[in-house]
Amino acid sequence: MSFFSRWFRNKPDAPERVPTDTVVPLFIQDDTDIFRSISMNFPMVFDDVLDVDKLVGAFQQLLARPGWKKLGGRLRKNNENKLEYHIPAEFTSSRPAVNVTHVTHDMSISAHALGAQLPRATSSISLSSDTAKFHSLVLSPDGPTKLDHWIYQDRGQFHLHIVSFTDATIVTLTWLHTLLDAMGRNAVLRAWTASLEGRDIPEFYGYDVNPLAKFVESASSYEGEEKFILEGRLLSGWALARFGLGYLWNIFYRRAEMARTICIPASTFKRIRQSCLRDLESVDPSILTIDETNKSNATPFLSDGDILAAWFTRLQISGHPWSQTASPQTTITTMNVFGLRDLLTNTEPQILPKGVAYIGNCVSAIVSFFTLHEILSLPLGHLAARIRKDLVLQSTRTQQALCVHTNAKSIKETGRNILFGDSTMALIPFSNWAKAKLFETDFSGAVVGGLEDKRKSRGRPTLIMPSGIATGMLSTRNAANVTGRDWEGNYWLSTCLTPDVWVEVEKAIQGMD
Repeated sequence: MSFFSRWFRNKPDAPERVPTDTVVPLFIQDDTDIFRSISMNFPMVFDDVLDVDKLVGAFQQLLARPGWKKLGGRLRKNNENKLEYHIPAEFTSSRPAVNVTHVTHDMSISAHALGAQLPRATSSISLSSDTAKFHSLVLSPDGPTKLDHWIYQDRGQFHLHIVSFTDATIVTLTWLHTLLDAMGRNAVLRAWTASLEGRDIPEFYGYDVNPLAKFVESASSYEGEEKFILEGRLLSGWALARFGLGYLWNIFYRRAEMARTICIPASTFKRIRQSCLRDLESVDPSILTIDETNKSNATPFLSDGDILAAWFTRLQISGHPWSQTASPQTTITTMNVFGLRDLLTNTEPQILPKGVAYIGNCVSAIVSFFTLHEILSLPLGHLAARIRKDLVLQSTRTQQALCVHTNAKSIKETGRNILFGDSTMALIPFSNWAKAKLFETDFSGAVVGGLEDKRKSRGRPTLIMPSGIATGMLSTRNAANVTGRDWEGNYWLSTCLTPDVWVEVEKAIQGMD
């Protein structure tokens, strides 16, 4: 019977369990349907020749350390369909902590057919080609792209692919989203640099005990004390089913999509920011968030992230053909990914100690609701101010405890994350990684020669071109992430849209110059 079961499933057998492996179940916030369905690729381009042996050796040493070994664990499913890490007692050449591939091109990156086309910052807003075009350059053909590649093979959580040129190096990390978020990635890269330079490495926190469990449990202490702001907008039942059906219809009916990178030059963003601040002169004062850092000169506050979220939401929505014919009252929901680490470190009771590395998905969401009419007609600064106000209201410890508790309950019961809005809304997920300072990744300890080189970018990535490969009925379409701000002050965003929307986005961007 098991033979026929496997035949109909068309699935291979997972590798035999190794008795000496330590088994650690994935935490509930990591083992979700969405995270299982997305493999993340993170190519960093350095305008330097990097010593591959040094780079790989430092990473292997990091992952061999206590706690950090978890990142070399093998993903497996248990009998209850839950994911587990099977962590080797020691890593060997046959069971390495990280799978590594290396390709060498005896030429300049500018002489390579694809290398020459990699996006670079210009004096105006620019768009890259479809990032899938570069996969043969930045990804290993042997690298994982879906959950099955981790479960049915004996591989660690990271695949490291390095491409060497005579004047540049591409370093790509690939992992399943169950492993970590943007700030977790920041912690890994900082620890890798410390290992490369022989410095102290932070303590790995949360090896086999979920620190967020305490936060989820704390929600009960707030019952009756404060109402969850978003409770009335939680999608469930028929409304959730209708939204899901609309999402699937759109994915299947309009299958073509392209992931591209947008670069906003520092000078252009400065103009956008100044314009948004001027817009605040006409906004309802109750919407304003005041910066009281300087008590004698308190001023309205907008973060760059607020402005970028508003800018992208308008850019994308105005590019959809339906935006010209849909009801002006159609709900547009901007869902900002919200990192919880600072909240859990800097508010009482403290859950994450300062200075530790917590590697996992430690995020929640801040949700803003607009109408289509507002997105298309309000000044950009007004939209950004609304996003900022929502962040202030929803990011308190009480509100986030209630949100995370509601989400954990949904994951436990259904495997799905919660959604807020209505059944006919347009959902814009937005993730700002700027705080992770990914462009400040410093691999100068692995640069070959060039000690007299005083470039700010020496040993630092000049391009980061992330992409997510979604499987099953999931797509990363309409979601965007801010990769960060490079050493010249340019902002880089990545998003996936349908070709017809990209046509309109290009027109809009050309009109901004």
